[in-house]
Amino acid sequence: MTERDVRMPIGEFSRITWLSPKALRLYERRGLLLPDVVDGYTGYRYYVRSQAARAREIALLRRAGVPLERIAAMLDADPPERQRLVQAYRAELDRAHERSVAMLDDLARGRAAADAVSDAAVRVRATPPRAFVVQRIRTTAADLPSHIERLAASLTQRAGSAVDGGAPLVVAYHGEVSWESDGPVEVRVPLLDAGVADATEEAGEEAWVAVPYGDVQFPTILRSFEAVRAAAARDGRTPAGPPRELYLHGAPFRCEVAQPFVTA
Repeated sequence: MTERDVRMPIGEFSRITWLSPKALRLYERRGLLLPDVVDGYTGYRYYVRSQAARAREIALLRRAGVPLERIAAMLDADPPERQRLVQAYRAELDRAHERSVAMLDDLARGRAAADAVSDAAVRVRATPPRAFVVQRIRTTAADLPSHIERLAASLTQRAGSAVDGGAPLVVAYHGEVSWESDGPVEVRVPLLDAGVADATEEAGEEAWVAVPYGDVQFPTILRSFEAVRAAAARDGRTPAGPPRELYLHGAPFRCEVAQPFVTA
């Protein structure tokens, strides 16, 4: 066995690649960097030194902001295709930078939204029993919008005439979603018939707030999540169930963020 093939535990591999064990486990889940061996009894993960080059490429692409969903395609492409993929992503970054500059200009002119959602904006309401067809995914924030759109379409097609067109599409967060964290997330399409549902919720209550169109993107929308979470944890309330985004049908575009709760 050569030096490049010597196996090492995840902690040692973490030190030589400057990637945390948490990041390595995330990359394993996403199929980007699999351990050379996983001990079937202890679950310990072992890597070989020759994998360090791929690990460093992943780290470099992540520092450049490339979403995990696109890194595998870049790493596994031949040189001409890799160049095309990188240039396409660079063009997207240029457009995003232009949008960021425009928002900063708005801030300088005093037209940006406040840093926090006011208590007065958060309201409480009763919720009816709900039934859904559901699909759970893992995704980081960069590719979440495209996944929501794709899964909503496929779930709606699967449900057919059972879809409740008057109820909102629900995106429920069972874990943190950020540039580095990948949920999981559930996309839930509402149904008229609970008998064909993948999941149901009983009637209850939730704290909710309407989200302006310009604040729906990550990380701006986190202000709304923080506001409803705080409202669901005071006045004898306890948050119950995952926080969620609600996308309502019709025009104009409307989004709400909600947190179910129970009252002591």
